[in-house]
Parts: sequence; C-alpha cells; structure tokens
Amino acid sequence: SLLYTIKFEVAQSMVSVQSLKWIGAALLYSITSFLIVAVNKSVLTIYKFPSVQFLSFAQLIMTVIVTDILKFFNLVSYPEVTLDSIKKVMPLPILHLFNLTLGLGSTQTLSIPMFTVLRRFCVLFVMIGEVLMLGKTFNRVTCSTVFAMLFGAIVASIGDLAFETSAYIMVLTNDLVTATYALYVKKINDNNFLGKFGIMYYNSLLSMPFSALFLYFSNEMDSVFTFEGWCDLLFCFQFILCLSMGYVLVFSSILCTSICGPLTFNVVGVLKSAVMTYFGMVFGGDYIFSWINFIGITISAVGAVVYSAITFKGADKEVDSKPIVKDNGHGLRDSAYKA
Repeated sequence: SLLYTIKFEVAQSMVSVQSLKWIGAALLYSITSFLIVAVNKSVLTIYKFPSVQFLSFAQLIMTVIVTDILKFFNLVSYPEVTLDSIKKVMPLPILHLFNLTLGLGSTQTLSIPMFTVLRRFCVLFVMIGEVLMLGKTFNRVTCSTVFAMLFGAIVASIGDLAFETSAYIMVLTNDLVTATYALYVKKINDNNFLGKFGIMYYNSLLSMPFSALFLYFSNEMDSVFTFEGWCDLLFCFQFILCLSMGYVLVFSSILCTSICGPLTFNVVGVLKSAVMTYFGMVFGGDYIFSWINFIGITISAVGAVVYSAITFKGADKEVDSKPIVKDNGHGLRDSAYKA
C-alpha cells in the first residue's frame, strides 16, 4: 500500500507538471499573438510612426539576425542557402514581403475589430485555392459557417462609420496574398524541405533586397529620421517589441503545438481572435461604435468559433495531423505538420 501511495503521488505530480506546461505554452502563445497586434497598432496608429516600409524592413533584419544566432548555438536547424534551395523556395519570399507590408498597412489604417473581421475572408480564399489546386471538397455545414463569418463581416462593413475604400482594398489584398502564401507553405512543408524556422529565415533573407528597394523609392527615410518618437523611451520599447514579436510568435506557436497539440493550438487562436476583436473596440482610439457594425462583428465571431469547432472535430479524426518536433536537448530545432 505504501508503494501504491508513492506511485500515485509521483503520477499525480507528473500530471501536475504536465498541466503547468500545457497552461504555460497556451498562455505564452495567446499573449504573444495578442501583443503583436496591439503593439503594431500602438506604434503605427497611436504614435503615428510614418513608415510601414521601414518597420517591415527592420523586422526582416531582426529575423535574419536572431535566426543566425540561434543556428550558431545549434538551437535551430535549416538547410544552408544555395542557388538550388532559393529556386525551390521562390516565390515565397516575395509573397511574404507583400503579406508583411500589407498586414502592417492594414493594421495602421483599420480599427482592430474591422481588421480582425475582414481578415476572415482569407478562409474563403484558402478554400477556393484548395478546391482549385488540391481538388478538396467541403461539406454544407462548413460552407454555412464560412458564409456566416463573411456575412457578419459584410454587415459590419455596412455599419463601419470609419469606412475607407483604400483600407478595405488593402486588407482584402492582404487576405488574398496570405491565402496564396499559406497554400505555398503547405506545398513546401509537404516536401519536408525547410520547416518553420527555415521558412522564416529564407523569407526574410530573400525579401530584404526587395524591401530595401521599396523603402528607397517610398521616400520615407527623412520622416523616419526626423520622427519625434525616437526620444520617447516607451515608444522605443514598443518599436523593439514590434521587431521581435514576430519571431517570438513563431516560437510560441511551435511550443504550443508540441506541448498542447494542434487542436488546442487552434482553439487558443480562435479565442484570442474573439477577445482581440472586442478589446480593439476600446484600444487604438480609431473604432467608432454603431449597432449594425457591432452586430456584424458578433455574427462573424460566432461563425468563426463554430467553423473552428467543426475543423477541430474533423482534424481530430486524421491520424497524420501530428506535429513533428525535433529536439536535440538544447531546445526546439524545427517543427512541421503532416497534412
């Protein structure tokens, strides 16, 4: 009986430790993904930082430097840059650059609730791409929940008192680019070529020359150098967060997936999105309330939760939807999915 008691206490402590790891990983991902939108919004809208191009270029440089440091200490692994690997990964870096720039631009010009709602059109574009490129089919329930998401977004747009045509065009173009990017990443991951850290590194490194050209021809460097916010320590702290949060987000997503599993990872993402939608109504200072807009946002949020629940249920039946995580004792080296 004493041995049984000891075994029970050991098992109970192991469950407790695992639960703490699960909670910690889920919290890290949710807080990181929440903060990245809030900080970008603060820098671009509240502080009115003058150049999206400079911010995106700086993020690319930060990603390359951090990834190189991690690889030097053998904490991450990815193939060396060769002409053959560049040919294989193209045009992903170009899509990544447009996705990054359009995403930051949309964050700057739209309120967080409308940005979050309109980003759900990306689901429609991905579904269309999977039908055309992969021959995939979707049942009526899935299509109905996607329709609910998009119907809510359209209702919210009708009631958007801060409506700007250019901002809507930008975010919908961002959705289209994101969908194309996601489909291409899936193709590369299916070939087990790079993994997430490799994709990050290649995207950032190969995007930098194009980003530098965009920045040069945008004629925004003078406004960047004369920006008064550089004297504000709080702004500088948030700017550094902007540069680093993208990398932290990818790391936290890998950690959350490896510890909690892909289903929990998706659930956390949906809950974060719902919280961010309503949080954005009081943060950023650019949301204008109207009942039509609020009702549309709520319809879209409910549709997103139901859609995710259906997706989770289907994914739970797939044997191959397991994260592949390699750990050499030093930390996470890579992560990918079988799909």
